[in-house]
Amino acid sequence: MYHVISTGLTTIILYLVSYFFYRSGFYSLQFHRRLWNTILAVTFVFTALAGLSLALQITYKWDIPVIKTILKWHVEVGIGMAATGMFHLLWHFSYFIKIFRKEETGDTENIRSYPDSKTDIAANLFITGFISSSVQLLLLKELMNITGGYELIAGAFLCSWLIGSAAGSGLAPRSSMTDLGKINLYFSSGPLISVLLLLLLSRLFLRTGETPSFLAGIVFTGLVLVPFCLISGFTFIKLLSAGTTRNYIPGKSFSIETAGGIAAGIVISILSAGILNTYQILLLIITLGISYTILTFYLTNKGHKTGFKFAVLIFAVLTIISSPDKFFRQILLRGIKVAETEDTPYGNVTRGVYHDEISTYYDQRLLIYNNDAVESEEDIHYAMLQADNPEDILLISGPVSSRLQEISKYDVQKVIYVERDPALTEITVPAGMELSSVLRIENEDAFSYIKNTNEKFDVVIMLLPPPSSLSLNRFYTHEFFAEVKGKMDSGGVFSCSPGINPNYFNKESVNLYSSIYNSLKSVFKSVVPVSGNKLYFVASEKDLSTFICQLAREKNINNKYVGPDYLSDDLITARSDEVISLLDSSIKRNSATLPIACFYYQSFNLSKNMSEKIPAIVLLAGLFALSLKALRKDNGIMYFSALALAGFEIILLLVLQLTVGNMYQLTGLIIAGLMTGLAVGSGTNITILKNKYFIKVFLLISLYIIMGFTAGKIMTLSSRFVVVGLLVLAGFFPAVVTGSFFRDLTPAGKSDSNTSRVYSADLAGSAVGFIAFSGLAVPLLGVTLSIFLLPVLVFTGFLFALMSNKRLFY
Repeated sequence: MYHVISTGLTTIILYLVSYFFYRSGFYSLQFHRRLWNTILAVTFVFTALAGLSLALQITYKWDIPVIKTILKWHVEVGIGMAATGMFHLLWHFSYFIKIFRKEETGDTENIRSYPDSKTDIAANLFITGFISSSVQLLLLKELMNITGGYELIAGAFLCSWLIGSAAGSGLAPRSSMTDLGKINLYFSSGPLISVLLLLLLSRLFLRTGETPSFLAGIVFTGLVLVPFCLISGFTFIKLLSAGTTRNYIPGKSFSIETAGGIAAGIVISILSAGILNTYQILLLIITLGISYTILTFYLTNKGHKTGFKFAVLIFAVLTIISSPDKFFRQILLRGIKVAETEDTPYGNVTRGVYHDEISTYYDQRLLIYNNDAVESEEDIHYAMLQADNPEDILLISGPVSSRLQEISKYDVQKVIYVERDPALTEITVPAGMELSSVLRIENEDAFSYIKNTNEKFDVVIMLLPPPSSLSLNRFYTHEFFAEVKGKMDSGGVFSCSPGINPNYFNKESVNLYSSIYNSLKSVFKSVVPVSGNKLYFVASEKDLSTFICQLAREKNINNKYVGPDYLSDDLITARSDEVISLLDSSIKRNSATLPIACFYYQSFNLSKNMSEKIPAIVLLAGLFALSLKALRKDNGIMYFSALALAGFEIILLLVLQLTVGNMYQLTGLIIAGLMTGLAVGSGTNITILKNKYFIKVFLLISLYIIMGFTAGKIMTLSSRFVVVGLLVLAGFFPAVVTGSFFRDLTPAGKSDSNTSRVYSADLAGSAVGFIAFSGLAVPLLGVTLSIFLLPVLVFTGFLFALMSNKRLFY
């Protein structure tokens, strides 16, 4: 299926956004034309070459698999090219007529004077940092919910955000726009444009309840972020320029803007902890930005200001007491009548009606629905039938109501249900449910619960999603399996499902399932794969059987699906043997410090749609190439130190999850520690470090090396307080040094273009660090080796700085 209307409409919208930026003064008409002429040229060349390749294949009967991929993108790109070309031609028809004439210079913009007050500049910078970081956190949460929530998407989000901001900061010195009132108005309205794009593109390209492919996810993310990120980077550089006229050095301005980001992190963490929903907070943030701009730059009459404040207060109260998120979820979940929705620190829970049946969606994906007998029986009975006399059961996540109905077929004494999200528990555990007398609910991270509980279990059933992210990967590691074994009685049974049951096992799926199977085999004596609708691994210290139907008859368990009426033991055994024969014992086992299964899952996910694999890789390579455009000899130390710090942030958050659990509030503390370090380093004149590059490089390398040697010991500590404190300090000190580089490279008296280049290098380096470490380095190299890669990056930046100016180091 080709998206004729969707692709054409999206292209036209992006063109209009670009034209709006030109008309507003963000860049010149020449740049706008050059941008879209370049896009037209690239799409034309691709479409022409693709058409030629198809013609040659048809004429000479070539059998080239990649041509099938090209065919799909040949049509999609052609649609975009046609829409853009016609629109561009009609809009600038006079340009093509007068192409050989000398273009007249446009009028310069009238300049609005900014209040001559350092406090006003500081407040503007703080508000800018607050709004930018708030929108980033909220859009990250929402886009992760929509696109699947795994690290590559998170890395692509941060990469797109930072590269878009870097592009905006690069445009700022070339723009004649100096009206700070207009700039702030565009900036405060930017989040509204991104939200509208999010809603529109999700309606055009995404299907209700489905996780989009990786390629669709990064394209969707990039398109949503581009407008606001460009405006955000542009605004910051313009404010830096305004600050220098009031004797604000760029380092101090950067520090104030970062302080606003720290405040945003704290406020958003509090509000999103079950107090307000995502779109409620977004509306309030947008209202705050627009209100600040109007009150500061446009309203001078005291009475008018009072009336405007009262109107804003009424709107804010209505936003808080009403439920605007229900309206937005209704747009996102088309075909479903949304009954209620709630955002929690862990995700979004939405209940909707489809054909008079109530279903529950978690993070946009269908979680609970009626008549799920097949999945419910497979989740429970493949493990329970193996146990001799299952009395004490641990159920980790999953739809509890339907699963407990299956557990009730056994004579159990105790069922402990562990689910970290209390809101999800309230929905999935109806009052008066059977077995409620023996059911105990633990709203805690399962990793932490297993580690700290003194309970013993006959059966442990884990119904968590596959290891698609570093957070979920924790539950499929050798260490976690060992902890589970320690909480099981003699002869206890454990089961999990690391993914779907593919009809054909390709290399990527074999690698994924082999790493988890090998991890289980390193802990349990017997591990049996059972091929159902999902692939289940059942593990125990006792011998296990694949004669599921026979076990059901012997235990007198009457099921609709898992039993002799529907299944055959011969087929179950044959499929199990086939899976074992395909699994590779040489594949590295999945561990906490080497989360290789996460990388294998990403590879498997990409392999599901080969027509999108090559474009996705090309797109990622393009993001890397764009980031390198910001790299120069004189800002190389900023680029690589920012890259290293971004990678270190990913590592710190992983170590936190492995030791304390997936606790969002503590995650905010780690990020706040890093941002505070950046603010201190860029905003404080530390005499012993000022312009002493060699000392700072040596100090930064030493800090990373020390962390490399101590990371393993930190993960063995039992005190949460000590672990969090050490991780906050571990992030704070490198951030101080990294922030001081920005201060040194942007001294007073330097041009705006220099500040823009340094800031762009900072953002671009961070962008590469987030995606490279979350998607590649940590899963492939592990925690320790990834940390030891950081000094290499810093030393590379040192070489760039040395080539730029050797005198800096003496």
